[in-house]
Amino acid sequence: MKRLLLALSLVLACPAVSSAHFIWLLSNPSAAPGKVQVFFGEAAEADDPDLLDKIAAAKLWVVDGRGEPQLLPLTKGTDALEATLPDGQKSATLILEHTYGVMAKGGPKFLLKYYAKTSPSVLPGTWEAVYDKERLPLEIIARIDQGQVSLETLWQGQSQPEIALTIVGPGIEDKIEGVTGPNSRFLTMLPGAGVYSIRAKHVETVAGQLGEDAYESIKHYSTLTLHYQPTELQPEPNQLPELPQGTTSFGGAVAGGTLYVYGGNYGDAHSYSDAGQSGDLYKLNLRDPQAWDKVTGGTKLQGLAMVGHHGHVYRVGGFTAMNTEGADEKLVSQPGFARLKADGATWEALPEMPQPRSSHDVAVVGDTLYAVGGWNMPGDSKSTTWHENLIAYDLSAADSKWVELAPPPFIRRALATAAWNGQLVCVGGMNKQGGPTTEVAIYDPANNTWSTGPTLLGGNMDGFGSSAFAVGDQLIVTTVTGSIQSLRDGADAWAYLGQLNHSRFFHRVLPMDNDRLVIVGGSGMEEGKITVLEVLKLAPTSVAGK
Repeated sequence: MKRLLLALSLVLACPAVSSAHFIWLLSNPSAAPGKVQVFFGEAAEADDPDLLDKIAAAKLWVVDGRGEPQLLPLTKGTDALEATLPDGQKSATLILEHTYGVMAKGGPKFLLKYYAKTSPSVLPGTWEAVYDKERLPLEIIARIDQGQVSLETLWQGQSQPEIALTIVGPGIEDKIEGVTGPNSRFLTMLPGAGVYSIRAKHVETVAGQLGEDAYESIKHYSTLTLHYQPTELQPEPNQLPELPQGTTSFGGAVAGGTLYVYGGNYGDAHSYSDAGQSGDLYKLNLRDPQAWDKVTGGTKLQGLAMVGHHGHVYRVGGFTAMNTEGADEKLVSQPGFARLKADGATWEALPEMPQPRSSHDVAVVGDTLYAVGGWNMPGDSKSTTWHENLIAYDLSAADSKWVELAPPPFIRRALATAAWNGQLVCVGGMNKQGGPTTEVAIYDPANNTWSTGPTLLGGNMDGFGSSAFAVGDQLIVTTVTGSIQSLRDGADAWAYLGQLNHSRFFHRVLPMDNDRLVIVGGSGMEEGKITVLEVLKLAPTSVAGK
């Protein structure tokens, strides 16, 4: 009799459960790193674990933008259904679909379907739209719009207005409710940092049958678990003239109050030829930035690095395309090292690097210039070798020569370097094995040793083609997703500060004056080459390297 009463109570409770419970995804939670958790409740947190059996047949996929979504097996844990995230996909978007069944709540029967989505990062540039009509027909897309959170709703991959939205989370007394407008978007201010549970509802007046149960409509509920961090820093309006021509993988430096841009790729991405490369040197007086001046051209280079130090500009390495457009590529790394003369137009050759090097980066710590990462392309891709060493050159010595120091604990190219707190910081890059990374390594010149720094926020691509510069005790990095990240002295993690107006990579972050940085060049995934300069105003302090 007790079992009969228990079974009856569960049947009677089923409509009530479905009316207040939704499926939520939480990836990389602090309690279970490397895991994705599936909850069944009113928000993205543990509820009655006995109810998890009702959604055990849910299907979960990881979406990384490369090929078909990957189905992940779910197992029942203590408080949630769980899945292990594959290596290299711990920052990917996750989606879920589950058909709950046919319901009747004092009216016509309806089919109840659940969907869920989450991204693990606070970086808005990683909040991907999935556009998967089969697995996620009702999708919520979050963006940042002038400091507010914009929530767009899609139905079957198309913008869908008049969708009811409900938001709960930290700082919200009860809930925020709204309806998407004619543009299918709903704008709101979230109170502060934290995990927000957002759900959408859409009803289809479509009759059908599931097994032996007929229904007259379909109720779709979709959730979005949003990791949110308020924006602290936004690019300030500026009147700086745009670059005369968009360029990527160029050399950029500031010296004596003048911004210099040399070389780079004018052509299409991943298509290299003499016609697409630049040997142009442009300069802009930052004290009176009326217009760019074009200086006499020089050797065509890209994948080079430049740095300013004590009023001088130094140019290091790069590669030259020896082939014409349409011909087989012949890309040759260069060992060149040069200093811009006082006339600001011609280069003085300095001792060449021991080996040709491109796709590297350089920084000056004290009076020593360090070059790290990159590779040597001799013109034949099969003979390309990756550099495994750190080399240095004392800029203060008249008879200096390149010396080799403790080898870095990585083999990468397309990384970013910066001088910070008397050390050399190496951020991200492309590994020789394993693809792009957000890992950080720090070299201590005093002890000739390497240590591991905090990993950048975001997905692996956030470490590819990023750029970095230090302001006082604060190291600033900007990434391909547009994120502005900060690492302060003594901190064990990067802090998210805000977003660039133009997401870009293979650009340069450079000092403009004592409390401002200027973001120059590069390319956006959707925008292409970017000519607009952006300015970040930080707390007043001294900026090194001008």
